[in-house]
Amino acid sequence: MLNKLTDYGDTITLVPQSGIQFVEYGFDFSQTAQFSRSFIERPIGERTGEGAREFKLIPNWNDDQPNSDPPHMPQSTDDEYSVSKSRVLDIFMNRWVPVPFLRIEPGRDAYNNETFADGPVDWVRIRVTETRKAHGDAEASHRVVFAFDTTLIEPRPNRPYLGISAADAQQGESFRFVHKLKDLAVFLSNKTFPQGEDKPAVDSQTWLTAWLEAIFNDAKRKQFPNRKLRPDDFPHHLEHVALYITFVGFLSEVIAPAKITLIDTISEDPRVSPINVDLVLDVGNARTCGLLIQNFANDGAVDLNRSLVLELRDLANPIMSYREPFESHVELVHAEFGPEDLAKKSGRSRAFFWPSLVRLGPEASRYRSESEGTEAMTDLSSPKRYLWDVEPVSQSWRFRNTGSSPADFQPLVERSIYKYVNNRGDVLEQLEADRRNLKLRILPEDMESAEMLRFSRSSFFTFMMLEILCQALLLINNPGSRRRNREKDSPRRLRNIVLTIPSATPVQEQRIIRSRAEAAIKLLWSLMGWDKSTPGTPPIPQVHASWDEASSVHLVYLYGEITQKLGGNIKTLLELMGKKRVKTDRNGLVVSAVPEESLRIASVDIGGGTTDLMVTTYHQLDNRALVPVQNFREGFRRAGDDLLKLVVERAVIPAIEEHLTSCGMPNARNVLRERFSDDSPGMSEADKHLRRQFVLRLLRPVALGILGAAEQVSSIPKPPYTMPFSDFFEAKEHQFDDDSRILAYLQDYARRRGAPSFSLADVPVSVDAELVDACVKANFEKIFGNIAEAIYKLDADVVLLTGRPSCLPSVISLFQNQYAVPVDRVIPIKDYRVGNWYPFRQSAHSLIDDPKTTAVVGGMLCTLANGQLTNFALSTEGLVMRSTARYIGEMRQDGMISADKIYFSDVDLDQDRAMPADKEVVFYTSVRIGYRQLAREDWVAAPLYRLRLRPGDHRNVARPVTVTINRKSLEVEEGASETALMNSEATSEEFVISAAEDRDGRNVGRLMELKFDTSPAGSEGVYWLDSGILTIA
Repeated sequence: MLNKLTDYGDTITLVPQSGIQFVEYGFDFSQTAQFSRSFIERPIGERTGEGAREFKLIPNWNDDQPNSDPPHMPQSTDDEYSVSKSRVLDIFMNRWVPVPFLRIEPGRDAYNNETFADGPVDWVRIRVTETRKAHGDAEASHRVVFAFDTTLIEPRPNRPYLGISAADAQQGESFRFVHKLKDLAVFLSNKTFPQGEDKPAVDSQTWLTAWLEAIFNDAKRKQFPNRKLRPDDFPHHLEHVALYITFVGFLSEVIAPAKITLIDTISEDPRVSPINVDLVLDVGNARTCGLLIQNFANDGAVDLNRSLVLELRDLANPIMSYREPFESHVELVHAEFGPEDLAKKSGRSRAFFWPSLVRLGPEASRYRSESEGTEAMTDLSSPKRYLWDVEPVSQSWRFRNTGSSPADFQPLVERSIYKYVNNRGDVLEQLEADRRNLKLRILPEDMESAEMLRFSRSSFFTFMMLEILCQALLLINNPGSRRRNREKDSPRRLRNIVLTIPSATPVQEQRIIRSRAEAAIKLLWSLMGWDKSTPGTPPIPQVHASWDEASSVHLVYLYGEITQKLGGNIKTLLELMGKKRVKTDRNGLVVSAVPEESLRIASVDIGGGTTDLMVTTYHQLDNRALVPVQNFREGFRRAGDDLLKLVVERAVIPAIEEHLTSCGMPNARNVLRERFSDDSPGMSEADKHLRRQFVLRLLRPVALGILGAAEQVSSIPKPPYTMPFSDFFEAKEHQFDDDSRILAYLQDYARRRGAPSFSLADVPVSVDAELVDACVKANFEKIFGNIAEAIYKLDADVVLLTGRPSCLPSVISLFQNQYAVPVDRVIPIKDYRVGNWYPFRQSAHSLIDDPKTTAVVGGMLCTLANGQLTNFALSTEGLVMRSTARYIGEMRQDGMISADKIYFSDVDLDQDRAMPADKEVVFYTSVRIGYRQLAREDWVAAPLYRLRLRPGDHRNVARPVTVTINRKSLEVEEGASETALMNSEATSEEFVISAAEDRDGRNVGRLMELKFDTSPAGSEGVYWLDSGILTIA
C-alpha cells in the first residue's frame, strides 16, 4: 500500500549507520504554479580539427534577484531555449537521480543566503513517481522519495567530499537541498584533484554528468523507439544539464525539502540515548510476519500500542510498504538505486549498497508475475521447508534480471557475499565460531570462500533473515516512523530477535533455525563493514528461539480475557472457564496434592506447512501471575499447503481436463499426466521450469480463489457456480498473461495434441463448497482425530483454532465434529474479539483479521510477560521447546510407522545423549526414517532422515546391507552451554551410521548416507510448489 505522507516540519534527523533511509514528499501537479527555466548555450573557443566545439550553459534568469533582469544578455551566436516543468517530469520520472544535499557552513553570503560546503556529493538520490492514476493516491498526484545513504565514510586527502563522515555525525552537522545556481554550479562542476607525479588526476563529477546524459539518451530512445538516434535528435549540446537544473529548481518550489541534521551516535557519551527495540518474528512455511517492540527507558510498562508492525519497503517502488503477513517465497533480486556502472565512477563504489540477495512479499510476487518462464532458478517457495537440505544445488542460481542491467551482469551484493560464505552458503564466521567454541571438526574445504552461486536451499533461510533484518533496521530508524512515535529524535537499536517456532519442530531444525538467524546477523555486519573499529557501528542483537507458535495464541487469548474483560482478575477467569486440578510439573510429577483452580487450554495451529497442538495448564499465583505447565505438544507435517495442493488436483485439474475433452481431446487425462505427474523421460530442464511456473502462477492462484470463496460461506451453503479461469486473476497480486511461454506450456501443447480450440482462459472452474469440504476432510480428518483424542484424554477446558485454514467453515466444523470438547468451547480465533491493543486488529470490528498474526503477537506477549505489561504477568520458565521424537523407525508411504519397523523406542532427545543400544537395519533400497511421540501405531509420524546409498556407481554393492545406526557423539568440551550448542550449524544431525556391511561382508560404510531430511514422505526432497509435480490419478 502507499505510504502515508508525513509532515516532517523544518528539520529531519537521520541516524548514521542505519543503512539507506527514505524520506517521502508529495505534490499535486495540477495545483503547482507555472514554472520553467530559460537557458543560453554559448559556444566558447575555436573548433577542433574534427569540428567539435565546447559550449557553456548560461542561465537566462536572475537567481538572487528574481525581479531583476538576467545577468547575461543573449548574443547572436547563442542557442536560446526553455525547459518546462512537464518536460523535466517526463524525463526524470521513475528514475533514481543524484541530487545536491550539501553541508551547511557557518555564515551567510551577500544576499543573506546560507553557504554550503563542496559536498557531500554522493549520498542522496531521489525518485519521482506518478501516483494518482497508478495507485488512486488521495494525498498527491506525484510522490518524491529521497534515499539517504547513512553510511559513514572517512574523508581522504585530495579526494571529493563524497559522503557523510564520523566527524559530521559527532558534530551533529546539518545539510540542505540546494537549488540556487551558484550552489548547483559547485555540485555540477568537474573539479580536478591532483594525485601527484605520474598519477592521473581524479575528476570529481564526470560520473554525474554521464548519469544525466544516460537518462536523457534513454528518454530520446523511448521517443523514437523504432529507429536509431540521429544527431538532429539532439538540437542542444547541454540540454541534459539544463533539464537537471530545472528539475532541481522545480522540486525546491513544490516540496521545499526539510533540513537534515545528523544524530550523534558516535560519541562515547552522546546527548541522546538510544531506544532498544526487540523484533518478534514468526517465519512460516507459507507466510511470515513480525512485530517490533520499542522499550522506552522511563516507562514502567510497555505500551503495546507503541509496537510497530514489521513493514517491507518495496525497494523497486519505495512509495509502497506492506505491513500485512507476507509470503515466505523469496526471489533473487538485487536492489538498484541507479546504474551501478556509473555510480561507482564517483569514487564511492559501495554507495547505496543494500546488503541482501533476496526480495520478499508483494515485491517478490511482482517479479514472479513478470517472469517469462524462461529464466534460470531465481526463487524458492519457502526456505523454511528446506532447512534440512544443506548440499549445494547442481545448477547455479541466477539473479532475476530487472531489465536495467546487461544479461551477464553480476551485482555488487553477489560479488561481495562470496568472501563471507562457502559454496553451500554457510556463513564462514558462523562455522569458525562452531570450531572455536565447540571444538567441532570442520573440513578445510568448508572454510573456503564461495566461487559460484550454488548455495544450498537451506542457506536461503539465512538470506531471508538477512533481508528481514535489513527491513527492520530501515523501519525502526526511518525518520517518518520515528516522527509518528515518541522521542522522535532518539536513535533506535535492535536488541533482540525473538523467533517463534512450531510446537513439535525437531531438535535439529530448531538448532538450524537459530543458527541461520545468527549467521544472518554476522553476514549483515560483515557486508556492511560494521566492526568495533567502525564509528557508529550498531550493537549486535541477540537471537532467542524458545517460544512455540501454538503457545503464542494462548497468550493472546489470556491477555484479552484477563486484561480487557476482567480487569486483571486471573482467579475469575480460572473459576469461570476452568476447573480444580492437582498441580504438577511438566514431567507429570505432583507439586501440590491439593487441587486448585486452573485453566487447561489446547490450541490447534494450522499453518502452511505444519499443524501443531499444544496443551497447557495455567495456574495462578496470588491473582497476580499465571504459572503455565505444558502437558502435551505435537506437530503434524500436513497443513494448509497440502490442502491447497488437493484443491489444485481435485478442482482445477479436473476442470481443465473436462474442457480439454470438450475441445476434442480423447485422452485429456494422459496429457495432463505427461505435463504434471512427474519428470517424464526426455523432459528438458526448460520444460521442468515451465511446469513449475505454470503451477505456481496459474494453478495456485485459482485454487486460492476457490478457498477464498469457501471462507465466505455462511451456515447456508451457496450452490456451486462456475467462473472462467481468467476471472480468478482480477486481483493485482496475480496476473493472467494470455501470451506467455508459461501459458503455452499446456495450452500450445494441448492444441498440438488434439484440442486446437483449447484456451485456458475460458476453462469453466467450479466453485463448489462441498468439493472444498471433501478436500478438507481428506487432508485433515486423520490428524484431527489424533489431536481430538489427545485433547479429550487431557480434559482440556478450551480449544483455540488458529492459522489461516481455520478461517474455513469446513475446517471448523470438521474439528468440532471430533467432539474433543463441547462445541461452545471451541474458539476459532478469527472470531475472537480483541481490543485496541492488538496490532493487526480489524479496525471496524476489533476482530483478528488474520489468525496468522496470533503467533507473533503472542510471541510479543511472551517476551513482555516478565513484568513489562500492566495487569498481566506470566512465568515463562514453563514454556520450553522439547523434542517429541520418542519412537523412531521406518516410515511407510502414507506417513505411518508400523510397530515392527520401530528402530528406537521411548527415547528422549532432550536428555542424555547416550542411546540404550545400537540398531541394525537391513537395507535394500532408499528408506525414510521418521518419528512419532506415542507408541500407538495409528499415530501420524513425521519424517526425520533418509537412509540411502550415496549417489554414484554402486553396482558392486551386494544387497542387502546391514547398517548399524547410533546416536551421534558430539565432540564438545565438558560443560558446554546449551546456547553454544544451539549456535552450531554443524550439530544438525543426531544419528549417524557407525557401520555398514554388505551381503558379502565388505565394509561399505563410506557408500551409505543417513541424511537429515524432513521433506514429505513419498517425495524426492522437492516441494510441489518448487517442482510443479501433482498427483493425477
